[in-house]
Amino acid sequence: MIKFRGILLLLVILGWVGQGFADEKVLQADFRPRPPEMVVGEGEQISGPLKDILEEAVARLGYRVQWRVVPFPHSLHDLENGQVDIVPRVIQSQEREAYVSFLGPLGFQDKDIQFLVHKGQEGRIRSFDDLKSLVVGVKLKTAYFDAFDKDDGIHKETAQDDQSLARMFIGGRFDTVALLDRQSMEGVLAGLGYKDHAFAEYRFQQRIGNYYGMSKKSSHADLFPALNATLQEMAVKGRVGELYKVYGVEAPMMGPVEKTPGIK
Repeated sequence: MIKFRGILLLLVILGWVGQGFADEKVLQADFRPRPPEMVVGEGEQISGPLKDILEEAVARLGYRVQWRVVPFPHSLHDLENGQVDIVPRVIQSQEREAYVSFLGPLGFQDKDIQFLVHKGQEGRIRSFDDLKSLVVGVKLKTAYFDAFDKDDGIHKETAQDDQSLARMFIGGRFDTVALLDRQSMEGVLAGLGYKDHAFAEYRFQQRIGNYYGMSKKSSHADLFPALNATLQEMAVKGRVGELYKVYGVEAPMMGPVEKTPGIK
């Protein structure tokens, strides 16, 4: 009888534990190296303000985040089919609005598109039209700016990530590489020990919102209004800025002021 009661008690305890796991609210989110806002260290240890901001926001709503580190094209694919719930730093575009709900923005950032060239070739690209005579390396599934993205007259060659782009550029596969994240590429080139590079005179100026992308097919899609309101409250009340400051990173600027796209 005592043995039976012990087994029964164990089953009850396991039932409670199992119910606890069943009731746990977990959001699946993707991460990728985009320093300084998203940093992937040794052993895929992740850090950065965009991680901390999302974790704090969902915790206020009784959720937690389960992260995985995957390339951005993989994340976009899974946002489209609902296999991932949220991805940080997804640029808003008309194409993506079909399957992504945009959380935020946390604020706005100047993200000029620059073009990597070999040292001494800075003057080779002085205008947008100069790109049409070159082979341009681009990252798969990355949105740069409309005129560039939609121009079929520009010969674009794709690569999976910054490492691949850098190696192909060094090897002479591309004349230039379009960059949304200059700092990230400079870090990759430094890691490869390559210094014979520069940046073209032409650049495309733009100010973009810093959004999290949430899959419209997410099983937690009904959380969007509350999570969006929480993130915006954190931005307005300065909590976003505080979490950026922890990492010594400048926070996105507040306000809906849009910078007129152009060149310099």
